[in-house]
Amino acid sequence: MQPWGNGEKEDEDGVRPSFLERFFAKYEFTCEHMVSCSDCQAWTTKEVLAVADLECQQMWDSSALGYTESLGHPTLLEEIRKHYADRLGNPAQVPVQITTCVPVEGIFAAMTTLLSEGDRIVAMMPAYQALYEIARSKRCHILPWVPHFDQKGFWEFKLSDLQSILDQNITAQAPLKMLMINSPHNPTGAAFDQSQLDVVTELLSKLPQAEPPVLFSDEMYGEMIGSPAPSMVGKRNAVVLSGLSKPWGMPGLRMGWLLCSNKEHFDSITSMRDYTTLCLPPHSEILSIITLRSPETFLSRNRGIAEKNYQLLQTVLESLPQWFHPLNQHQHNERLTKWRAAVVFARLRLPLGGLTGSALPQLESASALAEFLAKEHSVCMVVSDFFEFDSFPCVRFGLGREGFPAALRQLQRALEMIAA
Repeated sequence: MQPWGNGEKEDEDGVRPSFLERFFAKYEFTCEHMVSCSDCQAWTTKEVLAVADLECQQMWDSSALGYTESLGHPTLLEEIRKHYADRLGNPAQVPVQITTCVPVEGIFAAMTTLLSEGDRIVAMMPAYQALYEIARSKRCHILPWVPHFDQKGFWEFKLSDLQSILDQNITAQAPLKMLMINSPHNPTGAAFDQSQLDVVTELLSKLPQAEPPVLFSDEMYGEMIGSPAPSMVGKRNAVVLSGLSKPWGMPGLRMGWLLCSNKEHFDSITSMRDYTTLCLPPHSEILSIITLRSPETFLSRNRGIAEKNYQLLQTVLESLPQWFHPLNQHQHNERLTKWRAAVVFARLRLPLGGLTGSALPQLESASALAEFLAKEHSVCMVVSDFFEFDSFPCVRFGLGREGFPAALRQLQRALEMIAA
């Protein structure tokens, strides 16, 4: 099985261009209004340095632009370890194998080294393309775990669906090589609580195979939820990806990390990094140490921005009933004590704009609408086509930036003009 998408794309050999990133390459820095960013409000270098302790200030003042250690500065690795020990409440649960990396590099290195042709993987879909594209290019058998869209206006990944996928496709002769999980999820905003993640690991432990599968957990958005933040860190064969790009508001640092429970996996991944970035810049490392020593200083602001923007988005979508279904993603999981999201996936109504039989070229598809809005209204809007999701059209909204309200108003005006 392959990820959904256009049939001719599924037959392509090699790694395809990223549909989302190619769209951003055209419009992210040319459009005035961004409604679909996955990152949150960025901090300035001055703001980060303002909270540096004496040790970090001395590190910054004396830093040289030389090579750094390939796994990461020892102090940074220790701060990452402390962060998870505090977050999980159990230092023994945090694996000793930690490496820094550019976040997407972590995905590339893990998928390149841990997967082979013919491997079976289960992947939450739709997804950021990098999470499944390497597997597709290696001709792995990708078993999509897809969400349900409830008419109340939210997306939900059901554990019963995962159970069915495993029961119907995994045997001793056809074992599962990897489960790719992403919670909180991009693009839907759906998230699991810790008890649900524990059920996932229990399902994997009961598979009829000698070798346990790799559990690749993309937790780049995990800190958006707040404490306690559910995590797969320390689970059997887990490879957990996180970093400072999303809720932390520091994508320019290019700082991510992988925590690996299995040393063989860790050695394979870190050896591959010899051919990618090799090491990260010293100033990125120092700013990351400062950040991890004052987490709430940097996380609380962006959580608040996202909460306000989500409420505003709900109101605006309600004012555009000819364009959108209601959005109530906060209702999707009663087990979560607190839900926040940096991104959500709003379902568009068909026909687009409520215009039955329209000959307008911008209404031929969601991607045509996105191109039109970018070129004619300077609105950069990401749609479901860029995630190879074709069940029905959707828009990914990014909630974490201060400029979102103004961008959303511009989108509202543009859509009202089209439908007039």
